[in-house]
Amino acid sequence: MLTVDTFNEIEIEDDVERLLILRKRMALSQFQFAKGMGISTSYLGQIERGEVPFSPQLRVRINDYLKREKEIHEKDIFSSF
Repeated sequence: MLTVDTFNEIEIEDDVERLLILRKRMALSQFQFAKGMGISTSYLGQIERGEVPFSPQLRVRINDYLKREKEIHEKDIFSSF
């Protein structure tokens, strides 16, 4: 179950580590997480390995993804009524 609303809620100093923790808490593969954010799996892997810098645009994509996921899960809760 998703309990994080924004990327910044994960209290870690390093954005890459925060990204890894978030993806693992959501139990998503690199492919699933990258697809949800609209980026390639190879790009996500490069970010996670520290080969390319973590950009402000990536933070926006992550927060947009989390917002969409939260909306989807909230709708699922009430769809059975």
